[in-house]
Amino acid sequence: MVNNLYIKEILILLITSSFFLGCNEKNIEGSYIVLKDNKPFKSKGFYTTATFGKKNFSFSTGVGGTYEVNDKQVIMQGSFSNTLTIQEDNLLSDEWLLKKSTQEEIAILEAKAKKELVKNKPIIGDEKRVTKW
Repeated sequence: MVNNLYIKEILILLITSSFFLGCNEKNIEGSYIVLKDNKPFKSKGFYTTATFGKKNFSFSTGVGGTYEVNDKQVIMQGSFSNTLTIQEDNLLSDEWLLKKSTQEEIAILEAKAKKELVKNKPIIGDEKRVTKW
């Protein structure tokens, strides 16, 4: 009888402690716009975005991997490895700021990049833009 009571107390203690440990973990799931020098960062003509799932991340450039959250840091491993610091809703590294964004903000940025690409694309027969051989 005493042993059963002792086991129940231990089980209750384990369940409540695991609940409090889970509540302490930061949730960073979502979409982010990558900023460098407070401006959206471009790679290959497009603005770079990042998406974080439950344990995986991916950048619009194609790199990705897994991550884990420890205290106020995000440790990323995979084809891109880095350690980011959590600041409010954003993620900060030595070079970049990943700004938490909505899908609407990202769609606006992608549309802007497409317009810029079309604007800067050389037109066939345009003497000023096409190099003569």
